[in-house]
Amino acid sequence: MARFEDWLFEPKPGLLGEIARLPFSAISALYLPAIKLRTFAYQKNILKSQELPIPVVSVGNLTVGGSGKTPTAIWLAQKLAQKGFQPAISIRGYHSRAEDSLAVIDGKNPEAVDPDLVGDEAALMAKKLKGIPILVGKNRVASGQKAAELGANILVLDDGFQHLKLKRNVNILLIDGNKLLNCEKIFPRGRLREPVSAIARGQVIISRGDENFEGNREQINEINPGAKIFRMRYLVKNPERFAGKKAYAFAGIAQPGSFFALAKDAGMELVGKKEFSDHHIYVPGELKQVRAEAKSSGAEIILTTEKDLARIKSFESKLPILALEIELDFFGTENALLEEVVRLSKEKPKC
Repeated sequence: MARFEDWLFEPKPGLLGEIARLPFSAISALYLPAIKLRTFAYQKNILKSQELPIPVVSVGNLTVGGSGKTPTAIWLAQKLAQKGFQPAISIRGYHSRAEDSLAVIDGKNPEAVDPDLVGDEAALMAKKLKGIPILVGKNRVASGQKAAELGANILVLDDGFQHLKLKRNVNILLIDGNKLLNCEKIFPRGRLREPVSAIARGQVIISRGDENFEGNREQINEINPGAKIFRMRYLVKNPERFAGKKAYAFAGIAQPGSFFALAKDAGMELVGKKEFSDHHIYVPGELKQVRAEAKSSGAEIILTTEKDLARIKSFESKLPILALEIELDFFGTENALLEEVVRLSKEKPKC
């Protein structure tokens, strides 16, 4: 059964499909001028952006989910720490109890971090970023101020491209290189949070995926010829663990298809798979069904994402459940990307 969001975001569903989606297209028609007006108000200083006492590096995207913001924020924090910076991360904590408050993960005891409190992405960050503070909450200004109080000298703002209330020194924009930007529609009819023209605010553009990279690059160069463009892909860490295994895979992320493709690239045979909505909260009945389907399909392992595994507190199964751990590859341009971020971090911040 197809997920609702996959049905809704279909760019060319035909005449009857467009008619069925008319209510969402109508909302998009109202949303587009509203988001343009908001951006204009910040750019003209009608709405005020606040500046932090430390540099801010925003990592964000134009679309709803699935372009690699969180893995990139983790990678960036790790690399900045290796270069001698004292980074902290600000993350909203989508659907968590901390979203409307401010939770501080000090990086000293990641095993004790509760995903229900801080969210799956923050819990994953805590596991990978030992010793790096993570501030969880939708008030990014308060998070940034707290980071500075804790001794951080640079803030990585996860999913911050649209958070214009906070000035940033570096605007990193991730795009899905497997989809053509000019085919995307405005939310909620499509995945775009704001029009493609917003690319003009990005100083560093990272494209994940190659299928439509060249077409997107032409459009990026037209809108923002000064932006530095980098390519990125996911690689499976320790693929030899999985090679030749029969796996039943499930995922509750924005683009589960990319996860299933990675599993195949690691040499696994997918004997079954199941898709859930992004940030899905699993209930015992669903996990029971996953176990049953995995067993009946002849799977040797049950496979999911690191984010999904962080959301699952207990999963009793005779089959081992494993997370597919990924790493980022920038096709040999990693150092150039990091140097550009460091250079820009020294410039005057803007919204």
